[in-house]
Amino acid sequence: MQTHQLAGDILGDAFFHYPLMEYAFEGKTEEERSKALHHLYRHCAKAAAMYGGVVLTPDKQGALIWLSGKHFPLGILREAKSGMAGIPFKIGVKPTLRLMHHDSVPEGWIAKNAGEKMGYIWCLGVAANQRGKGLSRTLIDQSIADMRAQGINAFWLKTEDPKNVLIYQKLGFDIVYETVVESSGIKSWVMKK
Repeated sequence: MQTHQLAGDILGDAFFHYPLMEYAFEGKTEEERSKALHHLYRHCAKAAAMYGGVVLTPDKQGALIWLSGKHFPLGILREAKSGMAGIPFKIGVKPTLRLMHHDSVPEGWIAKNAGEKMGYIWCLGVAANQRGKGLSRTLIDQSIADMRAQGINAFWLKTEDPKNVLIYQKLGFDIVYETVVESSGIKSWVMKK
């Protein structure tokens, strides 16, 4: 299995109970949501492999995908080249639109306020039974080292889980923007290091 596929599966499992995903896939069975999340994150991880990076923990229990500032946001051409344009056909139009409308607010804010020498930590996920063991720090540290090697000097992310805010603050990130996204009713925090 290719690295981006494995990363996609790790992230699909890790985001199963994430507030934004529960909203996006409202009304779907657990099996349908699981299958859709694996499709979604495999496509995202493939795009990250093309336009940023994919990091796995040595034990393959955690994954992080990131994009370089010159490729953030991806845009239609890069989405088409990476296969992301097919996501609505795999996960459904309604969940796709819900995710797009929500993400356009925090990611749009980042795009307006971050320079080209930024890196966007798109998604970080750790297997449920491995949380609390420092794997997030391992992933963040490796991704930042990879980004710095490419001349990136500012590191951005967003989260919709208040527990993650505390984790990222411990890892040196500061909240630079927070809002309740009107379309979803879900709070989003933008953080920078």
